[in-house]
Order: sequence, then structure tokens, then C-alpha cells
Amino acid sequence: MEDIVVKIEHLKKSFGNNHVLADINLQVKKGENLAILGKSGTGKSVLIKCLVGLLNADEGEISIFGKSLADIDENGLNEVRKKIGFVFQSAALYDSLSVRENLEFPLRAQPAKPQHEVDALVEEVLQNVDLKDAIDKMPSELSGGMRKRIGLARSLILRPDIMLYDEPTTGLDPITSKEISKLILDMQHKYKTTSVIITHDIECAHITANRLAIIDKGLCVAEGTFDEMIKSEDKFVKAFFK
Repeated sequence: MEDIVVKIEHLKKSFGNNHVLADINLQVKKGENLAILGKSGTGKSVLIKCLVGLLNADEGEISIFGKSLADIDENGLNEVRKKIGFVFQSAALYDSLSVRENLEFPLRAQPAKPQHEVDALVEEVLQNVDLKDAIDKMPSELSGGMRKRIGLARSLILRPDIMLYDEPTTGLDPITSKEISKLILDMQHKYKTTSVIITHDIECAHITANRLAIIDKGLCVAEGTFDEMIKSEDKFVKAFFK
């Protein structure tokens, strides 16, 4: 039986009278890319924030590596977070730091490494995203696609077991969006990561995902491969893929 890395059971989250997540049930297998799709405002980003404990669920359970987030203290949660890479919509680079310094930043929370090891890690992740020449640039000198690539490189430098992508192609032109999507797939194959990809971009989901889940009105209304989704007779799913 394939290992279940992420397990979500009857997850509910509301903000006042706004019931964003009504009853979410999902599982993510080891080494799998799961794309979660839905219209704007359906709770996709809320779901991913619950996965890393940035938001607390009102009801239900989230288990990561077999550990329920509700059953661990802050130290335990931080240990889980060390195994998770988070790529934000905006890339969230530190504008006052160079690319090199942005990539070195996550390593500061780890046991000290010799500078030559740090340099090797920085060069490796930059090579992975094909941006070695940008090492001494400032974020303001980068295009939107380059910033996304550096954000991905920064998340990969700690070798996470799980990658969480929040709208990785938002704001990019179609060609750059496809490049970022292919890069996500390449990193899955190279590092054997398990990934959850929050997106509204159908082509991104098609390129990156082994399996898709579609959220509507706080519920997971469909799951399956891309081919299964486009053949669905469900009216909402059909409309979404058109």
C-alpha cells in the first residue's frame, strides 16, 4: 500500500459567517503531485495555510507523516514545518537581500555549515532553476518569472519532503507559466518530493499533477487524473474544464 504523507479528514474552517471549508477530505501519497483547483474564493489558499498550521482548523483533522497537527505542540509543529517547503504566490523574496542572501537565509535556522557547503547548496539550487547568473542580483532586477524560480530554489535548498505551491503561475505570461509548471515537474522527479499545488491554471495542473481535486463551496466535489476530469459528466467539472 502506498504511503499516505498528507491526510485531511472532515476539515472545516469559517471566518464569522463565511464557511470557507465545509467538509474537506483528501489524501496525498508519497511522491505524488496533487493539484487542487477551484474558483477564486473557494478556500484553496485557506486549505494550504491549514496544512502548515498558519491557520487552525475549526473541526476535523490534518495528519502530516502520520502525526496529527492537533496533537503536537509548537516545537513539534516546527519540526514538521522543517520538512515542508512553501512557495508563495508573490515568491516573497526579501527585497533588501541579493539572490545569494535570499537563498542563504533559510540555512541560518539550521546548524552552522562551512561556507563552502553553503556556496555549493546555493549554486546547486540556482542550477536547478537555470539562474546561476542571477546569484548577485537584487529582487528588483528580476522578472516575475525569475522571482518565482528563485522562490522555488529557496524552498528547495532545505531538501523538503513536501512542497506546497500557492498559485505558482499567477501573474505570469503563458510561456513563462509553462516553464514554471515544467520546472515543478522536474523538481518532483529529481528530489522525489510530494507536492500540493493550489492553482486555477488548468494547464499548470495538466503539466504538473498526477491527480487533481476540485473544490466548490467548501467541499471536494471531484478527484481523479486529468483525463478522468475532462471526461467527467458532472456539470460543475465540465464547466470548469471548458
